[in-house]
Amino acid sequence: MAAKTLRVAICGGGIGGLTLALVLQKFSKKDVQIDLYEAKDKFAEIGAGLTVWRRTWYIIQVLGLDKSLGEMAIHPPVEEPTPSFTFRRADLPEGYDFHQIVSPYGTATVHRADMLKVMTDSLSNDIGTHFEKRLVSYVQEGSGILTMTFADGTTAEADVLVGADGLKSVTREVLYENLVNDAKGRDESEAQHLQKFIQPTWTGMYAYRTLVDSEKLLKIAPDHQSPKRPILHFGKCGHVVAYPISKGRFVNFVSLVSNPEKEGSRWEGPLVKEVSVDELKRHLEGWEPRIQQLLSCVESCSRWTVCQNRDIPYFASRNVALLGDAAHAMTPNLGAGAGQAMEDAYVLGRLLVHDSVNVENVRNALDIYDIVRKPVASKVADLSRMCGNCYDFHYVPDSISKAGIEVESAEGMKLLCDFIYSAWSFNWTGTPEDEWVQAEKMLNSSAHGGVTVQTQETPARL
Repeated sequence: MAAKTLRVAICGGGIGGLTLALVLQKFSKKDVQIDLYEAKDKFAEIGAGLTVWRRTWYIIQVLGLDKSLGEMAIHPPVEEPTPSFTFRRADLPEGYDFHQIVSPYGTATVHRADMLKVMTDSLSNDIGTHFEKRLVSYVQEGSGILTMTFADGTTAEADVLVGADGLKSVTREVLYENLVNDAKGRDESEAQHLQKFIQPTWTGMYAYRTLVDSEKLLKIAPDHQSPKRPILHFGKCGHVVAYPISKGRFVNFVSLVSNPEKEGSRWEGPLVKEVSVDELKRHLEGWEPRIQQLLSCVESCSRWTVCQNRDIPYFASRNVALLGDAAHAMTPNLGAGAGQAMEDAYVLGRLLVHDSVNVENVRNALDIYDIVRKPVASKVADLSRMCGNCYDFHYVPDSISKAGIEVESAEGMKLLCDFIYSAWSFNWTGTPEDEWVQAEKMLNSSAHGGVTVQTQETPARL
């Protein structure tokens, strides 16, 4: 008797959702139906710049996207150690460079729209793409079949639902509301704990984002380095990231302002808002001439409220999985958010198309995804948060405190760089293949009765 077709629904057509579709497309050796539901009327990425490190580049290579994407980067990745970000103190009348990060492959800086185009151009016609399909709810029957309802009143069925629907994920809302309802009456404290993860919380950080025309900038400042290389500008209570994208035609300019005392509060209102350039300039008063030159070329900007899903307990429940920002929205301070979404997609996709996975046992594969990916993504989120506090001088590493020196001294800044380098090294240490190998071993062992994929919290997920 032929095996049932495994129907996989992906809600969200951003980088994470598209990566999952491409992984399923590449590795599937069996009958898998892939449907991609996007809320907008076309595939579109929010934001502009994207940093691609070695771990992410590995997935891009596996999917055969490296040639096309490399042509769009100003510095395509190479295997040998390569300069990437320059660290610069910039909240002073005269700024200065104080460190150069050198890492395997360096870092490629690309426009998100370019990444999206490379991915969508690679989608097979066999993948169902459905636009203007904003998920509003789903229900799962006892048989395991999921029925999704969209804002236009239509419905669709699937055996697996993957929520790649971003920070304000409806998939996560419904998943955690179900977990809360299951826990009520059995363990009220557990229900209250799970309630906290239905909505994200504010990091206390704003990100002002804009693009600067490189030609315009170089006309007024011919020696400006931002159109040529990525620079991280340190400052008290805020930092600025600037790097070239679209083959150097633009500088991705992001100014981050931090209020750590407000971390963990709930944010009401729109997460993205167009604001005046003067508002951005006020936050950077007194910063060095290079920053002022960038500001003089800014024509418009938006303010992003940076939120997070910190320490979320489950990435999967029953036949539903969360991916990317829906599972682990994090601060942008490590340049790893999109990369982590792609790693989620790589491990989850490989699991779903494994020869031993079918409609009847797919929940086991989702549990393994949760066990393998959650610790890694959570660690990266913590590293990103800590690094941001270092850039803004809110956090002093133990090495500096123990040495009894000021963080802004020459030796203090050196120790600060060592600490940040250690955190950043995750981006080029190992590959997502290591996680897939771990997941496949668990899958094979459970299929032969060697491992029961459960944790102490499993009852809350039933």
